Amino acid sequence: MKTFHAAMIAATHSGAGKTTVMFSLEALARNQGLTVQPFKGGPDYIDPGFHHQASGRRCRNLDLVLLSPQAVKHSFARNSEAADLVLVEGMMGLYDGKNASGEGSCAEIAKLLGLPVILVVDGSGLAASAAAVVLGFQQMDRDVCLCGVIFNRVNSEGHFSYLKNAVESKTGVPCLGFLPKDKSIQIP
Repeated sequence: MKTFHAAMIAATHSGAGKTTVMFSLEALARNQGLTVQPFKGGPDYIDPGFHHQASGRRCRNLDLVLLSPQAVKHSFARNSEAADLVLVEGMMGLYDGKNASGEGSCAEIAKLLGLPVILVVDGSGLAASAAAVVLGFQQMDRDVCLCGVIFNRVNSEGHFSYLKNAVESKTGVPCLGFLPKDKSIQIP
C-alpha cells in the first residue's frame, strides 16, 4: 500500500476561508506533480465539484451523520490508496455538528481517521486575540491534534508576523502561512 500524507482543513466558523485554503493547497500540490485526493466533511455537494477541478480527482464526502464510522473509514482508506496527499475539508466550525455536543463534527471525523487538523482563522480584525481563539480550539478537545494554523484575510506580512508571534508564543501551535486580504480570490 502506498504511503500518503493527510490532514483535515478545518476552521473556526463558516466563512473563515477553509474552502479557499483547501483549493490553494490542492492546486499547489497538483502543480508540484503530487496526486491529491480531496474529501469533504458533511453532505455538501457544491464544494466537492470545485475540489475535483482543483485536484483532478473526484472528491468524496465523509459524513458521520449519514454514514457509519466504519463506512467513513472504508471510504477514506479505499479512495486514498493512490494518493500522495489527502486533504479533508471540514464543514462549518471544527466542533460544529448535528447538535450542541458536536455529533458528526469535523473534530469527530479527524479523531476517527487519526487526522491532524490545520485550523483556518480569519485574521481580519485580529491581533493578539488570535492566540485566545486558537488556544480555545486547542483546549476544547485534547484528543484533536491541532497541528497548525493558516490565517486568511491578512493585511500584510507585518500583520501575519504579529498573529504568528501571538499564537505560537501562547499555544505552541505553528503558524504555517497566510492568504492576503484580496477580493479577487473570494468565492461568491
